[in-house]
Amino acid sequence: MKETKEILADYRHYKKSCNERLNRLEQLEGLSLSSKAKGLYVLVIGESATRDHMESYGYKRHTTPFLESFKKDPGTLLFSKAFSNHTHTVPVLTYALSQKNQYNNTPLQKAYSLIEVAKKAGYETYWISNQRKYGAWDTPTSEIAGTADHQVFINGRAGKGVASTYYDKALLDHIPVIDSSHPTLIVIHVMGSHASYEDRYPKGETYFSGGEDYIDAYDNTILYTDQFLKQLCEKVKKMQDFRGLVYFSDHGEDCRKGIGHNATQYEPIMTHIPFIVHLSPASRKERPLLWQVLQSHKDCWWTNDLLYNFMVTLLGIENAPESESSLDIASPNYDLPFEKARTLHGKKKLDP
Repeated sequence: MKETKEILADYRHYKKSCNERLNRLEQLEGLSLSSKAKGLYVLVIGESATRDHMESYGYKRHTTPFLESFKKDPGTLLFSKAFSNHTHTVPVLTYALSQKNQYNNTPLQKAYSLIEVAKKAGYETYWISNQRKYGAWDTPTSEIAGTADHQVFINGRAGKGVASTYYDKALLDHIPVIDSSHPTLIVIHVMGSHASYEDRYPKGETYFSGGEDYIDAYDNTILYTDQFLKQLCEKVKKMQDFRGLVYFSDHGEDCRKGIGHNATQYEPIMTHIPFIVHLSPASRKERPLLWQVLQSHKDCWWTNDLLYNFMVTLLGIENAPESESSLDIASPNYDLPFEKARTLHGKKKLDP
């Protein structure tokens, strides 16, 4: 409770500092966009999905049939050692979507967000979410989402609950049809595998049963997300100048003990997340070095507070402020040895 109070206080300061950050962005010189990177990118933020329950990462059940086929695509990479920087959504996305991370001393209120920098570089930005816009667990993330050019929150509920009016596939109806070559970033925030698990998929799509109730229901959420990703990929890959799709989860989940992702009952599985990158044939052809570097780093240690660094490079944003190439998994200079990797905002070493 003390940590959550501190994080929420930081975000109130973050909101108040928005104009200051935007004014500093306006004064930046040299921020530009590589001509080879221009196009459409999709970033999917998963919820409570642990890779330990994904067939694509070695799980015994067939929970990710689409990802199983997708990882065989020559443009797809599954990163094997991806971890969350915390076990709760707000602190995770506080870092993942901004310059702030566990390894630097940048004050949160001065840290540019991914959306802010992408817009300044010339991207049209969309935020499409099934999370609550106003609530104890969601409002801080909405501060970042609120700077996007276009925002859709299909979950009309508010407050402390985690219920949603719709299943995640309803988000597909709100994906814009991009029919021009204007640089575009679409961020999609799903409800994914958040408890209560049985509320995350239609009853008619219950596939796993007969085992432990918690695990069966959780595995059904992973399968439902896999189906969502399949339909999303089919849709965006048909759009003009599609360049890439990234999927990661905010944190994992411990459904075995029924303790979810409660940091006070920390278990390593709560930090085990999927991190998947897909680049189109055109993107791989025009940016061969980027693709080569990503391939060479797919088995490196990575924590998702470094997402911002990676996305800035993927989007082709040049001369971004305070670039940290040693913390950018798309850079040849990337260097995060296991001994230095952390979670719980630097309080714990990783436990694979």
